[in-house]
Amino acid sequence: MDPISRLNSKLSFFIMYSTLLITFVVVYEVATRYFLNMADSRAIFVSVWLYGILFTLGGAYTLHEGGHVSVDIVYRKVPERVRKVLDIIDIGVVMVSGIILILVGAPIAWRSFMIREVDSSLGIVFAPPIWWFKWVAVISVVLITLQTIPMLLEKIKQWEVNQHG
Repeated sequence: MDPISRLNSKLSFFIMYSTLLITFVVVYEVATRYFLNMADSRAIFVSVWLYGILFTLGGAYTLHEGGHVSVDIVYRKVPERVRKVLDIIDIGVVMVSGIILILVGAPIAWRSFMIREVDSSLGIVFAPPIWWFKWVAVISVVLITLQTIPMLLEKIKQWEVNQHG
């Protein structure tokens, strides 16, 4: 297994255990809201952040495992050689999209870090920092984009074997 896939596989264990943390936070929030009649807005924010981390960081591992949903109505009806070309194009589109998102997202995350951005939607009493969360999105896209490299190389290798074999 290549280093990028190994990294994403190891990260998947963090993601897997973060679901337990999300469960505890949501149970806490529900318990305080229904049993104590005191909704804790901090718990809502934390659960949203944890869901975001889970969703975004899980993207690279899901890509590696081939777990993304795809519509393959046309794909299954075309010859094998065309499918191999479509696979290469598909991975290339994901790679180019990732690069664009990194180029757009990194400056936004950097600016947010520089100004130490906070979420003041709840007022001045509770204004949690959110600059770090913007970096989670950028790092996730970097991991997804990096994951496309070994996938693309493998598809090209398969294409070459198919052409010469």
